[in-house]
Amino acid sequence: MKYIYDAKRGAEYARLYAEYFKLDDRKRLFFYDSNGSDCSNFCSQCVWAAYGGWVPGMDHNTIAENKDRIRKHVRMAPFVWYGSLSFSGSNRWCRVIEFYDYAVSGKANGPMATGVFEGEWQRLDPSVIRQGDVIQLLVKSYAPYRYGHCLYVTEAGKTPDEIRICCHSYDRRDAPLSEFSSFPEEYTRLRILRFKDSVFVK
Repeated sequence: MKYIYDAKRGAEYARLYAEYFKLDDRKRLFFYDSNGSDCSNFCSQCVWAAYGGWVPGMDHNTIAENKDRIRKHVRMAPFVWYGSLSFSGSNRWCRVIEFYDYAVSGKANGPMATGVFEGEWQRLDPSVIRQGDVIQLLVKSYAPYRYGHCLYVTEAGKTPDEIRICCHSYDRRDAPLSEFSSFPEEYTRLRILRFKDSVFVK
């Protein structure tokens, strides 16, 4: 069955779970890598939520329902792209490059995305960025020759100061994109993924 990619729902999820350790233990859903390797895990969660994997709500019954949906791999691709309550999930779920390659690949079901921009900051027209997009960054001090960080866009804007993102490692909730674009010597390149409606088995 084909499911809508609801960017507003993805942004709602991102804002609720951006500052993970501020949440009561009972309200946490997915595994969180406290060592810092959690950015793609978090962005995959937001994409999963946008496809309807997540039922909005923080009451006890809704949390229990969402945990059950995670166990049953609702709006995931079992054995390929999936998250977990007890570990980071599959490589395509929690690793930057694998996530990108999988999202843009042709397949029968699972998250479907198109790359809408790749290059240096000075070439970017910020107004191309939309709510629900995933931005990946090349981080010079971390891995200078490959993309190594993921951000989820919660609000579009005409300038990096107006665009808002959420991410893990380090946790940010509705931070301006300018926190990254202002440091092109560190975040040397970016690419943008835009998700579209797609088919899931359940």
